[in-house]
Amino acid sequence: MSALVGALRLAALDARGITLIDASPAAAWRSLLLIVPLLLASAVADIATLPEGVAPIPYLLLAAAVSAVQMTGYLLAVSRILEATGRDDRFALFVSTYVWCSVVSSTAGLAALTVALNASEPVANGIGLGLVLWSLYYSWFAVRTALACPGAVAAGLVALEILTLLAMDALPLQLVLTAQG
Repeated sequence: MSALVGALRLAALDARGITLIDASPAAAWRSLLLIVPLLLASAVADIATLPEGVAPIPYLLLAAAVSAVQMTGYLLAVSRILEATGRDDRFALFVSTYVWCSVVSSTAGLAALTVALNASEPVANGIGLGLVLWSLYYSWFAVRTALACPGAVAAGLVALEILTLLAMDALPLQLVLTAQG
């Protein structure tokens, strides 16, 4: 539970939160179990915003698989980058921080989605924009703190995650729509 408190402290931009996240490889592996609830949270958000006429079960299965592949690919890329730069000793802490901060971000996202679905379009757009900006800054701060790296390096790693997300985001919907004919 201390890792969750650490991630919440990082969300409050308190760098001391990183001290509550276990930096051991065993903790990093254990934190990967949280991917299951993260995929479920993503499924809840997807169901709430799924376009009409899209078969939900095939879409959710594909979306979960694509999300798992995206997270794995991102973590492998970061692993190689850290190894190439001689900072691979920080990888386990990065993984634990990434996963626990994803839990905080997903929870905030579901709360924002709940409010936005019941708000007018301008308010919903403002909530969405605010959430995106907060998520970007939170991700940058968490990466910079976990890796003890310069801000530009952290920004590059956050940009890498965004690029992998964008590259794969539309894939499940396109596959389901193609299959449905």
